[in-house]
Amino acid sequence: MRKMIVVLASLAFLGLAFSGGAEAADSYRLKLGHTGAPSHHYQTICTLFAKKVAERTGGKVQIDVFPADQLGKQLESVEGVMVGTHDMVLASDTVLSNWVPNMGILNLPFLFNDLSDVRKVLDGPIGARLAKELEPHGAVVIGWWENGMRHVTNNKRPIKTPDDLKGMKIRVPEGEVFVETFKALGAGPTVVSFGELYSALQLGTVDGQENPPAHILTQKFYEVQKYASRTGHIHMSSPLIMNKALLDGMPQEYRTAILETARELGPVHTKMVEELEAEQWKEVKAHGMEVIDVDKKPFREKVKPVIAAYKKKLDASIIEDIEKTLQ
Repeated sequence: MRKMIVVLASLAFLGLAFSGGAEAADSYRLKLGHTGAPSHHYQTICTLFAKKVAERTGGKVQIDVFPADQLGKQLESVEGVMVGTHDMVLASDTVLSNWVPNMGILNLPFLFNDLSDVRKVLDGPIGARLAKELEPHGAVVIGWWENGMRHVTNNKRPIKTPDDLKGMKIRVPEGEVFVETFKALGAGPTVVSFGELYSALQLGTVDGQENPPAHILTQKFYEVQKYASRTGHIHMSSPLIMNKALLDGMPQEYRTAILETARELGPVHTKMVEELEAEQWKEVKAHGMEVIDVDKKPFREKVKPVIAAYKKKLDASIIEDIEKTLQ
């Protein structure tokens, strides 16, 4: 069904019949959705993006920002951007891997040591290559923004080694790499949508979850979780995507303003996240969670088979190029 929907992307727009609606031939009002809470840094960076685009276009391109999945859950919103019922969404590489499997490479466990590694990869030819693979599906990656390294929280016991994860139900997002990674670590990965995660933790449907500290705070996971282990096991990037027909149909000066602004804000967002996280971990502790720093070496050893398997399953040359870039 999904493939049938995406095939219709080329028919989504006729003339100026965009989802956001063109107010006039040279004026546009667009909608940008994201999954973060209104207090999340997604809202901050999206609002900054809208402000800068409006400034660069003399107010001719206005972007309204909708947090907390107000325009639909992330999977639905990504589909909407592809077919033209949505203008823009701050997505995740994990969700995009449903259409572009190679996007899943970016979620391989312990591929990146830190956020500077991520920028080296995504701001270069590898990021451009992965972005290009999305375009046949009707969407364009206009910027690689930031989510952060992911860390495990749970309500049962401190996680210091992979053995501590055995038998534990850990919520993961939709994405095969996440499932395989936590299977390799001995846990029971369970896919739950982000909007339903708090309830799943509260009801005990899952024992724990994995996310950057911003989500622990803004989603108040500290109310239903006792332990946070700073594993930094997987990085999830936040590609900002836009409907291709909509972008292509805009005057060149507007396209340039949108693309340049989105790309310039990638490193800005990364720096923002780095600075925020230093304070966010203090807040997590202040809310009563026990924060544990782990030795990552045994975790890395456990997931080596996952990376080896994906070198056979996905484009091994991209994985090897990333490894070479980060040597």
